[in-house]
Amino acid sequence: MPGVTAAPPTLATRWSHHLDDFPIAVVCSQRGALLAAAPSSGPIVVLELQTGAVVARLAGHKGGTLSLSWSADELYLASGGQDGAVRIWDVALQAQHAECDGGAPWVEHVAFDPRSSGPPLFQVLASAAGRVLRLWSRDGELVRAYAPHPSTISAISWQTGTQELVTAAYGALTILSPARERPIRRFHWKGSILAVACSRDGRYIATGDQDRTVHFWRTKTGDDLQMAGYPAKVLQLAWDAASRFLATGGSDVVTIWDCKRSPEGTTPRACEGHDDLITGLHYQHHGHLLVSGDGAGTLHVWAPTRSLFPIASSKLNAEIASVAWIPEDTGIVAAAADGTVVMYDYGL
Repeated sequence: MPGVTAAPPTLATRWSHHLDDFPIAVVCSQRGALLAAAPSSGPIVVLELQTGAVVARLAGHKGGTLSLSWSADELYLASGGQDGAVRIWDVALQAQHAECDGGAPWVEHVAFDPRSSGPPLFQVLASAAGRVLRLWSRDGELVRAYAPHPSTISAISWQTGTQELVTAAYGALTILSPARERPIRRFHWKGSILAVACSRDGRYIATGDQDRTVHFWRTKTGDDLQMAGYPAKVLQLAWDAASRFLATGGSDVVTIWDCKRSPEGTTPRACEGHDDLITGLHYQHHGHLLVSGDGAGTLHVWAPTRSLFPIASSKLNAEIASVAWIPEDTGIVAAAADGTVVMYDYGL
């Protein structure tokens, strides 16, 4: 019938694993062999990505784990938690490799420098705890301790292909380098930043904000612009592989900005199909497809340059806590609030 859109095909499930609690963090290793999942209480679980088999259980943190990050070679997994510690785990030995003092009671963020080239031994781990930012070697040696940020660090993100780290706190974005004691640049803005995403080509830094806006900075010049009108605070941001499109949450519609020249003055694409607020977004690492999840447990796959309708979907029994393409872009890992972790096959 004219005007009626057929339901998209259902994603094929490869495996499913159940955690004992809400999944605080679920991350694939860069090489795509392993997946780590941290429930809000209990040990960290490491799964074989292709089969879902448990390959390691790590003790995690007293009070709970808050963040996870893989080293580039998959040998080590870093975690931050509610005990004020940064822990680096030897996954093969299922043992703690190093323990570091995060500098505050809770370590909210950890992130290994994601460089894919160069000696892995020199890969740097960043940790953020309250206003304290520190850098560590993978053996737990302190590389750099910065002066405290003026307010709590709400997000951190490494710039792709560099060793420059972007941090967000109330009032400013700060760009730092392990080689320098002082910031490289600081972009001031009187607002509360909740999420940060760096475009893969390094041109833009985008933030999702408490005041229901999305903010853009041009990295080289510091020139900025703001996109308002979101019905909820923006927690989800995702750049496509070509650094042209930025997908954002902040509503039950996936909003996609075209940043080929500048998003200023343009009308974004609006991908409609969710019945609840967007809770997860992720573009393919090399392709053009986008996956989204919402508070009702619905997953949609989109090809936004071709259509504003979903091309595949699935449904879980609880809110989507996280969703991501695996590194090879042939599958999707999703985690729901009831502890379900699912791997879907998807290939074109």
